[in-house]
This record gives sequence, structure tokens and C-alpha cells, in this order.
Amino acid sequence: MFESFTNAIRTDIDEFVTTRKMQRAIELSMQTGQYFNHNQYPMYFTGRLDARIVLVHLNPKQANDPAWTYTGEFRQGDFRLDDFASYFTYHQHFGRSNYGPAAPRTHRSPFDRKQIRFLKPFGVIPFVEEQSRDDGFTNLELAIDEKLQLELIPYGSAQFSTKGFTPAILAPHVDRLLDVICACPRDYVFFCGRVFEVFFQDSITHTHEFRLTKKDGGTARNSSRFSNLRFVHDGTVVHAGLAHTFAQQGIRMDAYAQRCKELYDCRCLGGVSRRRP
Repeated sequence: MFESFTNAIRTDIDEFVTTRKMQRAIELSMQTGQYFNHNQYPMYFTGRLDARIVLVHLNPKQANDPAWTYTGEFRQGDFRLDDFASYFTYHQHFGRSNYGPAAPRTHRSPFDRKQIRFLKPFGVIPFVEEQSRDDGFTNLELAIDEKLQLELIPYGSAQFSTKGFTPAILAPHVDRLLDVICACPRDYVFFCGRVFEVFFQDSITHTHEFRLTKKDGGTARNSSRFSNLRFVHDGTVVHAGLAHTFAQQGIRMDAYAQRCKELYDCRCLGGVSRRRP
């Protein structure tokens, strides 16, 4: 069901372990004029491939590494990642590896806490009521491992822009995402960040602009945005959401998610629809 996706990952990991670099990342840097790390582990996904909710991000945020090849060990913390199988398993259970009972729990990520606030209103992941420190770690683990997170570009970089991305360069990366999204039923699919608007302009069916209510009952000064998306991929109609404001600092993420849910459900009536257009 996910054969094309796993084959793409296997190709990069086999090459990375053998040569300590990835030619596809080098070529992408040359094609776009942007730097992408060819000498660090790629990140194609984290979590369950069959999860009911999918969040898509642009690419892993990493410092640009000028070295020609990978200079580290083939491991992440206590986990050896020296072949495709170990890499794949590690990313399937990325939350457990960083936040589970056996993890050192030294990883600190405000981004992961933010994801919990965004995910809760959709009611898809069985988060627990946080009454203790352990409950907080349980929710962090669930937020990562019970959803599917995909990266449009699996190669890390310090910055990301649309510079140099033509439709032809972008197409195989979008196809890879849609292959995975269409492989099984989904309740919600979200592309997170306003940059996706440039890439998916032709797939936007409705754009909504609104102001959120603040915790004190007032109205936020800045507007938030959400768009409904519609793709057709190999005969399957894919409904999704574009969460333009996901990356905005200082917004009430739970309130934003609730509004996204209402607008998504109203227009999309389900995430992946297996019918001819």
C-alpha cells in the first residue's frame, strides 16, 4: 500500500549509509538555488502511515551543514540507524523514542506542545487529561506517533522559500505526498504554513479570513486564514485544508484549530473521497 513511498525512503537511506550523502538532495539544491542538506539524515515522515489525521510541513528545519559528507555516527541518541529498517522503525515511533517512559525525556520542543493544542479539537487522538508531568509526556508521545507528519521536502535546511521551485521540480514531491495520503482513509489532511498557498494556488476552492477570540474575550488584532483544497490524484478526489496561520506566533492555537475544523468539515465532508471527479 505504501510501496512507492517506502522505496523512495529506502533509496535515500541506502545511499546515505553507503556514501554519507544523497544525490537527490544535491540535485535539488542545484535545481532551486537553495541549500538543502545532502549530508544529514532526511526526514520523510514521523508517526503512523495509516493515521486518521495528517499534517504536512515544508521540510525539516536544520542548520545548513557545509560538509561534503555526513561526519557523524549512524545513530540518533541510543538508536542505531544504519539501515532502512532501523531508520523506518525509529520514525514510526519518533514520539515514543523522545517522550515515552523509556526515553531520557531531555528533548524540549515548544513546537510539539503547539501541535497538541492544534490537534486536540479534532478529537482523533486519545489525549489524556494532564494532571502530572508524565501525562504531559504521554500527550507529547501521542501527538507525534498517533498522527502522520509528512515533509514536502525531506531534506533539512535553515531557511525555506519558493525560490527556484518550478511545477516540474515540485511535482514528484507532491505526488509522493498524495500517494501516501490516498493509500488509506483519512479524516483530516492539513498543509501547515502560508507558503503552501503559492504552491497550491490552483487547488484552492475557498479561502476564509477571520479574527479569533482572545482568552480575555476580546478580538485578535490580526486576521487568521484557512483555505479548502481539492486535488485529484490517480482518480481519487482528495480534500484537504491549508492552515495558513499555523506558524504565526502568539495566536490561540486551540481556537484556530477549532475554526479550521468547522471550515474543513463544512466544505470537505471527509478527507479522502474515492470517487471519480
